[in-house]
Amino acid sequence: MPEPRRTILTLCVGSLGAAAGWAVNLPMGFLLGPALVVAFASLRGMDTDIAPPLRNVIFMLVGITVGSMVTPTSIEAVIRWPIAFTMLAALTVATPYAGRWVLSRGMGFDGDEAFLSAAPGHLSLVVSLSDSLGIPVARPAILASFRVLALSLFVPIAARLSGIELGPGLPVGRASAPWLMIGAELLVALALTPVLIKFRLPAPVLLAAMIAAAGFHLTGVVDGNLPPWVSQVVLVMMGCLIGTRFSGVTWRDLRHNMAAAAVVVLLTASLAAVVAVPTAILSGLPMLDMLIGFAPGGLETMIIVGVAMGADPSFVAAAHVGRLVLLAILITTYATRITRRTVR
Repeated sequence: MPEPRRTILTLCVGSLGAAAGWAVNLPMGFLLGPALVVAFASLRGMDTDIAPPLRNVIFMLVGITVGSMVTPTSIEAVIRWPIAFTMLAALTVATPYAGRWVLSRGMGFDGDEAFLSAAPGHLSLVVSLSDSLGIPVARPAILASFRVLALSLFVPIAARLSGIELGPGLPVGRASAPWLMIGAELLVALALTPVLIKFRLPAPVLLAAMIAAAGFHLTGVVDGNLPPWVSQVVLVMMGCLIGTRFSGVTWRDLRHNMAAAAVVVLLTASLAAVVAVPTAILSGLPMLDMLIGFAPGGLETMIIVGVAMGADPSFVAAAHVGRLVLLAILITTYATRITRRTVR
């Protein structure tokens, strides 16, 4: 199927999911509805995808939305970040080793496959290294996709159960910025993206847009956000993008790995919560920021969910980017050790 047709079909299916999520009052239904329906369609054999150019547009608009919510209070809290990032580094290193121990003993995984399957992020790096090392890539990919979808669903539902009011989409209340200024933010983001790519930062398009929007708002040049309808449409497309992670995965693949996937979700989320609680106490940072920032979900998804829940977007983004950078070093170092061991 041609790529434009796949993209249009995926967005149409995702729109039905968004309507269903809104109809049943699902928290963040404009994100979770499309994610669940597109994932289900993918598992049923539908060829789902979002074309890379549109994917970059989605990330750019998400970055503008999130960056405009960074406030001077966020910057003042930076002095308390070192404690949080020290604890986050320890959590990032410990998680795949804990997953390796559990999966290799109780779920029949090879030790190296278990380590990569339990890594809390960086799916593309995990898959590429698995392939280059001759490790089967199916289970790490399935477990990572399930983890992102499960946490995208669990976090908003848990937030509502705990008393945080979440509607179907992003909160609306701020005035819309002039389109001329939104265009200026996008131009700065486009100029900054190649710089971040050069430094090999994760999600460079999204981060560039966040930095550009935060800079414009903190200096007072721009006041306001994207028009509400744009933000909600972007949320629907983000949900579609989450669902496409299951493209090429069959129900049989998922069933055979469901127990391991559930174990990985429970293990990684529990470890994150266990570390986040004392970190919030020691650092004096809000508990919500710690829980969202340490959650082993997808970078883009956790940032947008955190914004909807009222978490500090600058900390959540920095925490997830920092975790992915450290994870890239850890996974690459681990892969190097495998290569040397194989050569010997």
